[in-house]
Amino acid sequence: MAERQFTRRLLFLFSALAVVTIAASVVFALVERTSIAFALAWSLDTITTVGALPTPRDFAGRLILAILELFGIGTLFYGLATVAEFFVSGQLSGLLDRRRIQNMIDSYSDHFIVCGYGRVGRRVAQDLVSGGADVVVIDPNPTHRETAKQDGVGYIEAQASHDEVLLGAGIERATAVIACVDSDAENIFIALTARELSSRVRVIARASIQETERKLLHAGADEVISPYRMAGTEMARLALKGPSRA
Repeated sequence: MAERQFTRRLLFLFSALAVVTIAASVVFALVERTSIAFALAWSLDTITTVGALPTPRDFAGRLILAILELFGIGTLFYGLATVAEFFVSGQLSGLLDRRRIQNMIDSYSDHFIVCGYGRVGRRVAQDLVSGGADVVVIDPNPTHRETAKQDGVGYIEAQASHDEVLLGAGIERATAVIACVDSDAENIFIALTARELSSRVRVIARASIQETERKLLHAGADEVISPYRMAGTEMARLALKGPSRA
């Protein structure tokens, strides 16, 4: 998010510079009766505050020159402030860390994509890592990033139901997508998106209620797991077994 905001600010700065430079060049060419090429050089010379070219002859040209000088100084300070903010706020280190993680993910094949890093998702990821598998976690919560780093898994801070996010996680090379976010509706969207993007990937999804299981299967899930039903079944089995005898 911060990276996109920084990029937008730079694009706005360069776009404004381009528009003003072109407009000033046209005005210079008309007022000073010179060629467009020389007027463009005059505008760039003024905006960059170099001052190598002569001062315009009439009042209109000098007025444009003064406006461009003020604009050049203003854009210079704006650009420096934007870059300084990017460095001071730690966004550069975050950008480099995300690039490093993305390069690591790009090197994976036959890996597992875990969507959701709550209690269930984290346990799934830990067991997969313990089994020697490469794991990519997708979760929109920024507070989970450090936990994922400690667990040794790649972390993508985003919504897993978006096409570009799953493609960035390498779904085309992955063995399985595991949808285990807290929302059944989101798990359905993840299963549907994953199946549309890859017909070969195995999709395993979590369902909180029984009605969701059928919808997940229709959405393309290969396996549907209900943690609550499994826990209830196991507890009932232990209760029926009776107390252990010494």
